[in-house]
Amino acid sequence: MNYRKVFSLLPMIIFLFIIWYFLMAGTSAVVNVVSVNKREIVIQNMSGDQNTVTIPKGIYKLIDVNEEYFISYNSRIGQKPFLTSIEPSAK
Repeated sequence: MNYRKVFSLLPMIIFLFIIWYFLMAGTSAVVNVVSVNKREIVIQNMSGDQNTVTIPKGIYKLIDVNEEYFISYNSRIGQKPFLTSIEPSAK
């Protein structure tokens, strides 16, 4: 492959990376925690859909199974959703 082809593809690759980086979907919901481990939690929203969300290190000890929480998480194409905030739900 010659250098002209490589340099002609470079702007396209950079453009696609920028698009991927900024296309982040945020979700907030009241959920029930189904299971917790060191790296992720499984949540179930009020319509019954389950989702796995990556959590920060050390936070798993603070999350109780079968409790309701108000959570916010972000996700990108090709990555697991990751937790941005969690609060006990007001019952």
